[in-house]
Amino acid sequence: MTVRSMVGRRGAPALLALGALLVASLSACSPQPGAAAVVDGRAIPVAEVQAAAADLSPYLENVSQTTVLTVLVVAPTFERAAADAGLGVSSEQAKDLLDQVTQEAGQAGRAPVRTEEFSEPAVQVARFTLLQQGLQGMPNAAEVMSGVVADMAELDVEVNPRYGELDLASGQITPSSYPWIVGQPAAG
Repeated sequence: MTVRSMVGRRGAPALLALGALLVASLSACSPQPGAAAVVDGRAIPVAEVQAAAADLSPYLENVSQTTVLTVLVVAPTFERAAADAGLGVSSEQAKDLLDQVTQEAGQAGRAPVRTEEFSEPAVQVARFTLLQQGLQGMPNAAEVMSGVVADMAELDVEVNPRYGELDLASGQITPSSYPWIVGQPAAG
């Protein structure tokens, strides 16, 4: 049986209209087409999240697209706090950290030695790591981190439902729940 015989001549326009409605409704669920999240009007593209996760996952444990997305959402807040505290981390320092991690993973036999450069979002994740360590090592770390948490609470964040829902208090993205989706009944 062909699609044409299943739909019929009158059903084709209805099927096309249904398809257009589905595409429109799915894109309405996304903060911006192609965005994993939008933070204070700044889009974080899905491609950047995927690139960083692909770059980092062979060398670091527990790296997923959701962890990368969480870092990319909060990294600018940490960068501002670090700049205010007189702390800076260059992209070169972040790349050095990534080189060190890949060499250690390669020597331990956990992953192949990397020969190509890391994507810019992967470098941003490494910069975040160094900035976070630097801020937490400051004499007034509790005060600085309290300010970071307060600033994060003020962020206007819209996460693509594909990734889940961001809880800035816990720093986690949890899977979205859709009560209108009915799962398979338990076998019994």
